[in-house]
Amino acid sequence: MCALLSDPSSLTIVFRGSESDVDWETDFDSKQERFEFDQEVIRQQIAGERKQVYPYENGKDSGALMHCGFVKAYLSVRDQIHDYVKTHEIMAVTTTGHSLGGALATLCAVDLQYNFSYLAIESYTFGAPKVGNDKFCESFNRRVPNSYRVVHGMDLVPELPRWWQNYRSVDQEFRIGSRWSWRFISQRFKDHAIGAYIEILKTLMK
Repeated sequence: MCALLSDPSSLTIVFRGSESDVDWETDFDSKQERFEFDQEVIRQQIAGERKQVYPYENGKDSGALMHCGFVKAYLSVRDQIHDYVKTHEIMAVTTTGHSLGGALATLCAVDLQYNFSYLAIESYTFGAPKVGNDKFCESFNRRVPNSYRVVHGMDLVPELPRWWQNYRSVDQEFRIGSRWSWRFISQRFKDHAIGAYIEILKTLMK
């Protein structure tokens, strides 16, 4: 699901993309629900004396809703990530991932910012789908300003779930590659491949 790469004071959390049938079930579980990211952590004192109840700022009326499948996937590794941060002298965290991994990286970034506010957090996603509604995105954009959402060409996945399903993309989009092809349908899937992202990024870095 994810890898933790660290040096003495910084941590990079890499979430993998969709590979298995279970991953695709997670992608398509687009029902939105309210989640208190704290669960057991809510009763612990984290980052000073504050008790965190993300994403709710004043009770449970923030209106922030998140993709049910993505949240459940993130919660499966969340405790291990929190434990690592609490037991190491980490001052900076970078979250990253492609496709489903990008969605989890988005959730992880805002979750860590809320629970460990002393951390310097950056997030880099590639071909990531939308994670939540307007209220979630407003909170994310404010809390994780150093976030970079890369979209290659005609990649279809960043447009999912659709706007009529009450989803919105987080800010800071960076477009790479061509946004036009005669092979309109097939190109939208080809442009989503992680290999396509790697190749165009190699070209841009020359």
